[in-house]
Amino acid sequence: MIWTGCGGTRRPCRFRPDPSGETTATLSRPPVARAGFQAGALKARRSRGTRKRLKSCPAARSDILAVMLRPIALLAAWAASAAGQQSRLDRLLADMLIFDAHIDTPRYFVDEGYRLADEHGYYELDIPRMRRGRLGAVLFGIYAQPGDYTPAQWLPRSLECLEALHAEVRRNSKDMEFAWTSGDILRIHRSGKLAAMASLEGGHLIADSLRVLRLFHTLGVRYLTLAHFKSNNFADSMTDVAAHNGLSAAGRELVAEMNRLGMIVDVSHISDKAVMDAVAASKAPVIASHSSVKSIAPIPRNMPDEVIKAIAAKGGVVCINFHAGYLHKPAYDVFARNRPRRDEEIREVLSLRANDPSRWELVRSIQRRYYREMPSVDLKKLLEHIDYVARLAGPDHVGLGSDFDGISGMVPAGMEDVSKYPSIVRGLIDLGYKDEDVRKIMGLNLVRVLKENEAVAEKLK
Repeated sequence: MIWTGCGGTRRPCRFRPDPSGETTATLSRPPVARAGFQAGALKARRSRGTRKRLKSCPAARSDILAVMLRPIALLAAWAASAAGQQSRLDRLLADMLIFDAHIDTPRYFVDEGYRLADEHGYYELDIPRMRRGRLGAVLFGIYAQPGDYTPAQWLPRSLECLEALHAEVRRNSKDMEFAWTSGDILRIHRSGKLAAMASLEGGHLIADSLRVLRLFHTLGVRYLTLAHFKSNNFADSMTDVAAHNGLSAAGRELVAEMNRLGMIVDVSHISDKAVMDAVAASKAPVIASHSSVKSIAPIPRNMPDEVIKAIAAKGGVVCINFHAGYLHKPAYDVFARNRPRRDEEIREVLSLRANDPSRWELVRSIQRRYYREMPSVDLKKLLEHIDYVARLAGPDHVGLGSDFDGISGMVPAGMEDVSKYPSIVRGLIDLGYKDEDVRKIMGLNLVRVLKENEAVAEKLK
């Protein structure tokens, strides 16, 4: 090979074959040795020649140096970008309101003496983990599943859990405060505390009485899910036989009274037709407090696109559920197949060990065993649902409704408890969301809906 284009010429430096064929020399050695010797000699000659030519060709030296430095430059750029993203994450988390629309912890206060001040290795919420996750506000779910309690027990059980929530907030007054309005949420968050609100999951809990509804509002309940897993006198459940083809006449009266009180109408759990009826009947924005996307995971509990768009058109918010089975249909299929057997095992433990304090750990071990049979689901799938609603309906109409402490530990990998909310913020940054939209998704959309319901109530006085 010979070098061309150097020595002060303006042509680019390059190698081309030497037409004289300098590799034709022969030596009196055995063929293998001769070939090896010849290759070594040629390599040495080329190396010496290349060094001489590089000395006389600044352009060649610059090109080779650029190639050598390119990986370093790329690494430096990546490091700078990562540092910038981390700085942005830290800045957002410094004052961001993270507001979860649905966490079911209160029943544990009653049944197990669960205390929020202590950090636990089970369940998903306590104050130490809340602090690490920068959680600012929670709508705590109060419920009594129709199949687990008799109708006569529904109201007393609900009041018992609500009273326990108030007591736990008072017990931790340095870290928590009960919020009654949207303004309270913002004020409490600025003070560095967690704002706690209450919600009722299922119209059956008010004993078919608007007077009881008003009582619950007085006690701090700020949204009501119209139905739970069973249809009731107000609305059809999406997981039960339809009784009204949507919302009943009593259901429309219930929605009107909730608007008058400033109580948000929650359309999670109810049938698609009931959602459409509730959206049409309500004078204020509604929410789906803990629902996910049927186009991604086609299961009964999730919402189709037309329902999501109808909620958004009324100014409402769809809060994405973190249940692994609601995020990924293969996981749901295993969950649905195993659920009857799992629930039977749990009932047996609770019945046979009614006075045994260890029964709750046995229940958790059963739940973990069945969860391990489900296909793995991770944080990316949760972000996919959030992103889908934001793209379909706009970032003003999606939020968080984890259903923590109500989904038996069936959480996505990377989103195991309330300490992991910053991972969602980072994920939204990585997806390209603006700071303003990240703040809305993480909490401000819910504050807006609450404030708009309060404004409607003020007009209806």
